[in-house]
Amino acid sequence: MHRQEILDHVRNIILATNQGLFPDDVSEFASMTYDLGMDSFHLESMISRLKDEVADIEFTPWYIKASRRGHDTVGSLVDFIDERLVRHVPAELPEGRATHLSNAGPAGLDVEVA
Repeated sequence: MHRQEILDHVRNIILATNQGLFPDDVSEFASMTYDLGMDSFHLESMISRLKDEVADIEFTPWYIKASRRGHDTVGSLVDFIDERLVRHVPAELPEGRATHLSNAGPAGLDVEVA
């Protein structure tokens, strides 16, 4: 999965968990708490949904970093997920075949390896 796909997916989750936002509000550089007005309930709802979709990712390290002023951007979360998904890609594929690793289920955060 490409970073842009992750960004689009995270934007959709943010918009779904915070109905008062418009798509243009959710830029990559927007602080979730300061710019988007997300409180702990919104953040937890978003992270819970992401955990359901990407069961192999532990979000506590992102929470710790995001707790510092200005580090809770949409882009920082996308980068965090992207880095974790890259770690789940196997180093070598058997018999040179393409493999599809689903880290998310039906919601869309899938990793494709060619």
